[in-house]
Amino acid sequence: MREGIRRAIGVILIIIGITIIVSIIYRKIETAKKQEELKNILEEVINEGIASSENEDASFTVGEGYKPIGLLEIPSINLSQGIVEGITDDILLYYLGHFEGSAMPGERGNFAVAGHRVSDYSEAFVNLYKTKAGDEIIVKAKGKKYIYEVTDNFIVQPDRVEVLDDTKDATITLITCTVGAKERVVVKGKLIETKELNSGGEQ
Repeated sequence: MREGIRRAIGVILIIIGITIIVSIIYRKIETAKKQEELKNILEEVINEGIASSENEDASFTVGEGYKPIGLLEIPSINLSQGIVEGITDDILLYYLGHFEGSAMPGERGNFAVAGHRVSDYSEAFVNLYKTKAGDEIIVKAKGKKYIYEVTDNFIVQPDRVEVLDDTKDATITLITCTVGAKERVVVKGKLIETKELNSGGEQ
C-alpha cells in the first residue's frame, strides 16, 4: 500500500515537473516570436525611414499596440533587441522598454531603456553587467545609426532614480535587475557618432 502511494506521488511530481518545463519552453518560444515580429517591423521602419523626424507619428505598432522605438545592439555581449515605448510589466515580459519622457535615440538628454535580466519570458539584459567602458551601444532608429560609448557600469539600490535624470548632452542609460532583483545594474554611455542608414539597410 505504502509502496503504491510512493509511486503515485512520484508520478505526480514527474508530471508537475514536465508541465513546468513545457510551460517555460512555450513562454520562451512565444517571446522569441514576439521579438522577431518587432525586429521585422523595425527593419521596415528603420530602413525605409518611416520613423524619420517628419514621420514620427506613423501608425506602426507591435503586439498589443506598442510603439516601436528602435533596435538596440551591443556587439560585446552579442545583444540585438527591439525597443518599444513604455516600461509596464506586459511590455518588459517580451521587449526592451523606453522610459516615457526620457530622450529619444540621438537626442540631447538621457535616452533611458529598461529590460529583464532573467525571467520566464525575456532575458534581454542577462549579460548587460558584462559591458565595460569603451564598449559600443548601437541604436538604429529614425533612419539613422546612433553609436554610444559605455562610460560606466555600476549597481544601485532601486530607489536611486537619479540615474534617470536628464542630461545636457546625448546620453544613454540601460537598466536591469541584479540576480535576486534586490538591486539594479546601470550602464551609462555617451553619444559619439551618428550615421545615416541607406535604403538598403546598411549596417
